[in-house]
This record gives sequence, structure tokens and C-alpha cells, in this order.
Amino acid sequence: MDSPYAYAYYPSGPQVLAIASPVESPLASPVELEGNTSSSGPDYYLESIIFKVEERLFKVPRYHFEHNSEIFASTLTLPPARDAQAEGNSNDSPFILHGISSIDFQRLLKVLYPLDVPQILTMPKEDWISVLKLATMWCFIAIDLLGLQSVERILLARAYHVSPWLRTGYTELARREEGISLEDAEKIGWKTTVQLYQVRETAIKNYTTPYRPQYGQSRFQNADVETTFGEELRLADAASAVY
Repeated sequence: MDSPYAYAYYPSGPQVLAIASPVESPLASPVELEGNTSSSGPDYYLESIIFKVEERLFKVPRYHFEHNSEIFASTLTLPPARDAQAEGNSNDSPFILHGISSIDFQRLLKVLYPLDVPQILTMPKEDWISVLKLATMWCFIAIDLLGLQSVERILLARAYHVSPWLRTGYTELARREEGISLEDAEKIGWKTTVQLYQVRETAIKNYTTPYRPQYGQSRFQNADVETTFGEELRLADAASAVY
């Protein structure tokens, strides 16, 4: 059975967190195509790659694997061995991915190459776990967990050692206007809940002045989790470096 992702690409791309410096496209300037009077369009003349996962083939653009994954950036740019056909260029010579399931890989592709235009990306938690697992394994650390609530982001970040998502999850809970529900407190733990309220109280104290009451609209905007959660975040950073 053919994969629903074979030969499918929509240029909207994945939702990613801000990156310090934009990646320069190798096709930023049009190039002349061999044997053709036409030239390639800037940015959108992309090469594809064929992956084999278990017994299924997936054909997708190489771009996000080469530019958004530290692992694939180094692997896919290596020249093939002498007289050897480059892996991933044909169905007979696919780039084989060992040790993962085709279901997990297909779920990752749903984030990297959404089939809906405009993008409508809603997935159950099990799908996001698959995405996070492979994103962590292959260092797709820029993928935003679009559709996940802060609490779910914290739980998955703890499980798979992704410190940026742990940090953003804590920050979002500390800075949002509404408090933490009993259900969410049970999920993240009572100690964490108390610590988050300490962060919020500190933010209110720092915000409040005689000319600015504590119930101002932006009272939590400067809530800083680094001091209160410093040790946990440092350990998470170290674990992320290992992965």
C-alpha cells in the first residue's frame, strides 16, 4: 500500500519556533536547468528523497530534513561512496531508517509536510508523542508543539528530555492570566504547582507600585521561571545535550 505522503508536498511547511538566523536557501537565486531554456524558481525548486521505514516507502522534499535536523544535515550531505548510488534517490535505493515504526514516521511527516492548505493541524496526544520521540532523536528541536497545551508540553518534555519545551511550558503557565486547575496540578505535581504560584506572586510584587495596581493586565508578563526551576532546567539542558 502506497504511503499517503508519497509524492505529496505543500509549501506551507511546518510551524517552527523562531530561529536566530534564517537558513539561506541553496536556490535563493534562479539557476539554469540543463537542457532547458527555463530557470528554476527561487526557493521552490526542491529535491526529493525516498525513505524506507519498515516495508513502506515515503517520498518527500529533502529540505526540512537537511535544514531543520542536526542529524540529517550531516548525514544527507555526505557524498556517496565511489561507484555507489546515492541513497534516497530511487525506490531501488531508498534511505533506510532502522529501529523506528512507519506509523511514528508518518506522524512526523504530518507536522513537517501538512496536507491541508491552510494548515489545520490537530492530532491526538499519542501522535504528538510519536512526533516528539523522533524529533528528539533526530534533533528537530525547532518543531513547535502546535496544538499541545502547556501542561501536556511539560509532561512530554519531562519524558523525552526536551528542555526548551519544559522551559516554555513553565513560562506559559506562570504568565497566563488564569490560574492552574486542580486537574492540571495533579498532572504536573503539587510541588511544581506551588513553585509556579511562587513565581506568579513574585511577578505581582515586582509589578505592583502605588501608581500601578496588582490587577493590571500585564502583571504576569515578566514572570521568570529560571530562578525557581533553575536546577530542574539545568538538569534538563544536560539531558537534552546527551540526546
